[in-house]
Amino acid sequence: MRPIILTWGDILTLHGDALVCPAHKHLICGRGLSAQIYARGGVELVTQCQLQPECAVGEARLTRAYQLGVNYLLHTVTPQWSSGDQWGAQALQQLRHCYENVLALAEQNGLKYLLFPALGAGTNRFPHAIAAHQALAVLTACSGQFEQITICLHTPAALGEWQEVKQQFFSV
Repeated sequence: MRPIILTWGDILTLHGDALVCPAHKHLICGRGLSAQIYARGGVELVTQCQLQPECAVGEARLTRAYQLGVNYLLHTVTPQWSSGDQWGAQALQQLRHCYENVLALAEQNGLKYLLFPALGAGTNRFPHAIAAHQALAVLTACSGQFEQITICLHTPAALGEWQEVKQQFFSV
């Protein structure tokens, strides 16, 4: 099992085989990180995304990354956090599917160095501790299949929450 790297900063400055992009179901420019990725990816990215089939919540799609510091983008549609109401369990399962399907697609395409944002914890409002637990449960189980998995958080505070979850539940 290889360690999962937790860091904070601008994920778009990092290098790897693939960057995971929080996506809209039609792979169009969304909000937050998605908007930044599409802005840097350019017209070629938009054109390739238009050729992709619709992507349901939890599914993943692969495209080239064009002007970004990676070769590929792994797009996945994250669920909306519903504040733990009656649909909360479904949202948690869908978030896990995002990670599982991204990892399966990466493995199918021989991608070994993956960059993840905190899926669901941005504009979809999952609390970081909950998002971290779902992510780390899946990523820890599969980390041996990849050379490096990096999770890049947007703030030092978010990094602290992820580190706490990792230490409490996923330390060996």
